[in-house]
Amino acid sequence: MDSFNRLLYPLLALSLLMFVFSGCTKKDNLTGNNWSDTHALTVNDTLGISQGFSFPAETLAKISGSELKLLAANSRTATAISYLRFTDMPASADIVQLEHADSCYLSLKVLKRSATSRNPIALQLYKVKKALPDTLANLPEDINVNTDLEIIEGASVGIPDTISVLGLVVKVPIPISALFNWECPEDSTGWNLAVKVDSGWIELASAEGSYGPTLYFKYKTDDTATSYTAYKSLAKKDSYTLDAPLATQSLAWKIDNLTSQRMFIKYDPTYSLFRDAQGNSLSAQDLKRMTINQAKLVLYIKPNTNTYFTGTSTYSLFPFNVVKDSVNAPINLVKADYEIILHTDNSTGLVENDYIEIDVTPLIQGYTSGDKTPKGIMIQSMQERQNFGSLEFYDCFSVTPIDKKPYIRITYTPPFL
Repeated sequence: MDSFNRLLYPLLALSLLMFVFSGCTKKDNLTGNNWSDTHALTVNDTLGISQGFSFPAETLAKISGSELKLLAANSRTATAISYLRFTDMPASADIVQLEHADSCYLSLKVLKRSATSRNPIALQLYKVKKALPDTLANLPEDINVNTDLEIIEGASVGIPDTISVLGLVVKVPIPISALFNWECPEDSTGWNLAVKVDSGWIELASAEGSYGPTLYFKYKTDDTATSYTAYKSLAKKDSYTLDAPLATQSLAWKIDNLTSQRMFIKYDPTYSLFRDAQGNSLSAQDLKRMTINQAKLVLYIKPNTNTYFTGTSTYSLFPFNVVKDSVNAPINLVKADYEIILHTDNSTGLVENDYIEIDVTPLIQGYTSGDKTPKGIMIQSMQERQNFGSLEFYDCFSVTPIDKKPYIRITYTPPFL
C-alpha cells in the first residue's frame, strides 16, 4: 500500500500541473505562444531605404558549358554564338548515299527571342573548322570567328516574331553536300557547328535540358542496301560565347543579366516602427530579442522596362549583406565589400504584378538583433550571362510616386518576457 501511494501522489501532482498549463493555452494565438497575447505584427519600412544605385560586377560569371540555355545574339552591341558537337557519325568517306534533303536537318527548340525586331530573325549554321575543347568552357580563347567558321550555304531558317510560352521547334535544313564532307582536318571524331543570328537575340534549349539540339539524317554505306540507316543524336556537347559590354555605374536601380549589372540599396531599419501588441515602443533590449518571422524587400518595376520576364521566364535574385563602411555615392562594390548571411535563399519567381519581392529575412534579423550593422544590401542576379533578362525599378527618391517607393515588409513577433 505504501508503495502504491508513493506512485499515486506524483501522478496526481503531474496531472494537476498539466491541467493548469492547458488552461493557459491560447487556442487562437498560433503565431505567438501559449502564455500571452503576443501575436506576429507587420510593418512596412519605407523610410529605412535612403539611397541606391547600380554598378558592374567585379568579375564576369564564367560560361561552363552546362547551362540550360544556349544564346545567339547580334544585339545591343553584344555578340553571342552557340556551339554544338555531334559524335558517333559515319565517316563521310563511308557514306555512299543520303536520303532526300528533307530528312537531313538540325532540330532546335527556340525558348525566347528579342521583342524589338519586327522581322523574322535569320538563324544561320556554320561549320567549325577546328576541334572544340573538351569542356567547352574556354571557347573565346579557342575559336577565331573570322577564320574558324565556314558558312553552310542553305542551312538557315527564320525565327518568327512570336514564340509561345512553350517554345518553338524549328528545323534547320542540312544540305546533303555538307554531310558528305562533315569532317575537318583537326577533328574527324565529331561534327562541330556554330549557330549565329543576323540581328536581335534568341535563346535555345541546350542538351542539358529536356529538348536539346538534335541532328537527323538517313544514309547508306552500301549501295546494295535496301533501306537507309537513321542517324539521330542529341548534341554531345554544347555551349556559347558571349561578348557583351560591361555595365557602368548608374543612379538607376537596375538588374541586367547581359551586362552583369547589380544593385546597392542603403538600408537602416526604422526601429520606431516596432511596437508591442499594446502599441508601446520596444526598448533597445526588446528590439534585440524580437523574432523576425519574415522580411521582404518590395521593388516596383518601371513601366515598359520588363520585356523579358514574361510568361514562364523566372527571375533569380540574391541579397548580400554589405560590410563596407560609408557607401554614400555610386561605387563599384567588390567581393570583399559584402557577405552571405547564413540561411539566406535565392528569391525566384514569375513577374505577375508590377513588383517583385526579395526575401531578406536573415539580414533584417541580423540588424535588429545587433549581430550585424546595417550598411546596405547588394542585390545580384543568379542568371548573369545566362539570359537576356533585365529589370529596372523605381527608386526611393522624392520624384518617385509614393505608391511606387520601395519598402521592406517586416513581420515580427515582440518578445513576451
